[in-house]
Amino acid sequence: MNFLYLTIPSIAMLVALALLYRQRREYQQTFEELPTGLCVVGADHRVQRWNRQMSNLSGIAADDAITEDIANLPSPWPAALSEALKDAKGKVIKQSLGYDDNGGERWVILHSSDLQLPGRKRQILVEDITDYQRLQDELLHNERLASIGRLAAGVAHEIGNPVTGIACIAQNLADNADATELELGTSEILKQTERISRTVSSLMQLSHPGSVPRDADCVPCNLADCIDEAAHLLSLDIDMPAGHFENLSDRELLVKGDGQLLLQVFLNLLDNARSAAAQEGPVVIDAHKDGDSVIITVDNPGPAISPDVLSQVFEPFYTTKDVGEGTGLGLALVRRMLEDMGGSVSLLSPSPRSPGIGVRARVVLSCADYGQRFE
Repeated sequence: MNFLYLTIPSIAMLVALALLYRQRREYQQTFEELPTGLCVVGADHRVQRWNRQMSNLSGIAADDAITEDIANLPSPWPAALSEALKDAKGKVIKQSLGYDDNGGERWVILHSSDLQLPGRKRQILVEDITDYQRLQDELLHNERLASIGRLAAGVAHEIGNPVTGIACIAQNLADNADATELELGTSEILKQTERISRTVSSLMQLSHPGSVPRDADCVPCNLADCIDEAAHLLSLDIDMPAGHFENLSDRELLVKGDGQLLLQVFLNLLDNARSAAAQEGPVVIDAHKDGDSVIITVDNPGPAISPDVLSQVFEPFYTTKDVGEGTGLGLALVRRMLEDMGGSVSLLSPSPRSPGIGVRARVVLSCADYGQRFE
């Protein structure tokens, strides 16, 4: 009995010590084999722990790093580790480590946090993101190249319509030398060239996000006349179906706007509606006053579009058309031009006019009166 009384606590202690030793080995192995670099520094900024991945990232062996002040480590680690320790809250930072032997830039992210241990110790996690950064840079470069191509195609698309109109008018003038026709044709050509200039200006603004938009030359504009002119100009495009437009707008309704910009807005909206409607029926344009605003709707009876598409249609270069048939610039320009005039635009699908199908473009502009002046 005495033998058992003396040896049981001893055996229990040995078992406990063995378990502690095993756990310590497991923790040490886990620390060493982490796929992320990890070092521990004391309050004096001397390295106390340095795992295998940290050695792989830095090229500094653990024996050479431990007990060293981080300021004495080989470059660029003093600057990188010191930066990670500056923020007491342990903010994640992204840091360049310079260039490797092949000329590629190396990138890491670092995050430090306090350890609840004596000596005010802090741990620093270091993760190599070089491959991720290179992939991201490559994707951004490819996207920039694609954007340049789409922008070039967009310029051709936006200028193509007025150029076609000018060509048709010039052909009519060549076939008819009547003085009246000559005067009307010349005036129309000047309008179309002005439209081209405005389009180029808008594209330049669109290509510089965040730039200050130019001030639109706002005057009272007859809404119905502007819509009629847009429909007429679209009929000059011999490569597209004429389409059928029903303009139900009040002939006396005036809006605050820039005549040329409004024309460009409705050219884009009616052209999109005509393309979507195909042979399904007419594109219906209506407008009504709502307080100090005018609400204009453009309804087409074509297929409905999904909410995912609706959320992206005003983004530059987004298009649902086949390659070569659309650039995604039209609606982005419409939104920008309406914002210049203090207006807005949105899309709704299905259209309230055609249950279950269609798309409605909703434009909001300010009311105006004859003789009214705007600052």
